[in-house]
Amino acid sequence: MVVAFAVLLLLRVLYAFTLQVDSDEPQHLHVVWAWTQGLLPYRDVFDNHTPLFQLLMSPLLALLGERADIVPLMRLAMIPFYALALWAGWRIGCALWSRRTAALATLLTALFPFYFVLSAQFRTDDLWSPLWVLTVLVGVTGTPGVRRVAASGLLAGLALAVSLKTTVLLIAGAIALALVLLIWRLDGRRLNAAALTRGAIAFALAAAVPLAMFAAFFAAEGAWAQTWYCTVQHNIVPGLGDWGGHRLAHVARLCVFPALLLLNAGVLWRTLRRTTDAERWLRRSVVLASAVLYVGALISYWPLVPAQDLLPVTPMLMLGLVALGEREQPGRAAAVVRRRALPLWVLLFLLFDLGVILALRPPWRDRAAVQENHLAAVLRLTRPDDDVMDAKGESIFRMRPIYWAFENITQQRMKLGLIPDDVVAGLIRTGTPLVDDYRMPAGAQAFIAANYLAIGIGRLRVAGLLLDVPQAGVPVRFRVNVPQTYVLVDATGTAVGVLDGTELDGPRRLTAGSHVLTVPRPGRYALVWAPAMARSLRAADLFKH
Repeated sequence: MVVAFAVLLLLRVLYAFTLQVDSDEPQHLHVVWAWTQGLLPYRDVFDNHTPLFQLLMSPLLALLGERADIVPLMRLAMIPFYALALWAGWRIGCALWSRRTAALATLLTALFPFYFVLSAQFRTDDLWSPLWVLTVLVGVTGTPGVRRVAASGLLAGLALAVSLKTTVLLIAGAIALALVLLIWRLDGRRLNAAALTRGAIAFALAAAVPLAMFAAFFAAEGAWAQTWYCTVQHNIVPGLGDWGGHRLAHVARLCVFPALLLLNAGVLWRTLRRTTDAERWLRRSVVLASAVLYVGALISYWPLVPAQDLLPVTPMLMLGLVALGEREQPGRAAAVVRRRALPLWVLLFLLFDLGVILALRPPWRDRAAVQENHLAAVLRLTRPDDDVMDAKGESIFRMRPIYWAFENITQQRMKLGLIPDDVVAGLIRTGTPLVDDYRMPAGAQAFIAANYLAIGIGRLRVAGLLLDVPQAGVPVRFRVNVPQTYVLVDATGTAVGVLDGTELDGPRRLTAGSHVLTVPRPGRYALVWAPAMARSLRAADLFKH
């Protein structure tokens, strides 16, 4: 088992440096960077997540500084969260099942393809997942009492401060607990209503503490309205994802949660009648039923269900899966893990999972290099006071000329006209010199194509125009829309001419408007943002596209 986890750790480190960068990762890193610059999320930088994860990551980012390989390095910081989630799931298994069941479930969780890959990325879910598993661990193990329930509530509150999707986990957990207690009572067993009430109050009060602290902080900074909008209102939009799907498919999805609820009720009733350990049945049932109902709630009622939303419940689902295939052997559990070989079905699962990971995400293929090359070019061509237009913060260490990040919800709001497309206005107002031409709104695409030149590095474009001069000495009229400092070049380097009646032999600041250029030789020229040329941009690359 130690060897297995050592190999797993090696794979995690390797994948941190080679896994393709998801668009969510630089989006989170951009917000983390904003904290390091004294900027306030929601007020100064858009984000539609609650703030705890980005705030906790900001000291590490500040320590590492501006560097092109920042994504892999920050991914390494996710490994402890991954280990913590696995450990917490293992502890739940040990307490409620056996060490053997816990160990097998932990192995299956660790190598489950979507769990392994998504938890290797830099995303808020990496902290959200262990916080929730710890919430469950503290809540269902040990001696029951108000302090333990309050500690579990505090962990749930911290999970809420990382992601408001925790509300779905809490609702599913509350329904699961109510269902389990109902089955318990229908079987003629007694309930301590006073203790349950005290526990519910303690849990709710403790869970409210982290959110209340953050709310008070942002309110004191005068940013409460923006905070409420970004974290709550922005994320509720008509027609989003499954909410805008086909009516029949929507009805089918709505049936999933009730069906799972009835299925859970039947299974709980049957297992309670057969159990010899009612207290353990109670705790196991809450753990498994809440995980299953959470999945059902996502399918039935949540508009967007990305795979990362399943990270917090995967350890519990795997415990249930292993428990189905394992016979409990009281008194032998501590030694069995060391002596017995892996069951064949578990071994096959693990080999299949590893094969899927290696086939779909081969670690010998460096897919992170694309983002690293992009960021290296941004850092080389721009300085901290230069704006860079990108979709979600892919340039990480540079401010964007507009407020919005073009994630799925923002795109839907723009489509509905709830958010204005102000990209062009932002580019002109700030004189943005560099654009990452990805996910740009339809209204901005034509403007970017006409006023920015591809430079042969990914999707990056630099402010500039291509000018075709058919005859020497004949004035060519053109329009500049992005006010900046420009220089005239041809394929060999800096060119000369007469611009607006004066000699042009170097960089010149041009205002928005019409200009006239005369050159001594016909050919193709480029008027390009001058600092980029001074920072090693090759003139020949501007004429290849």
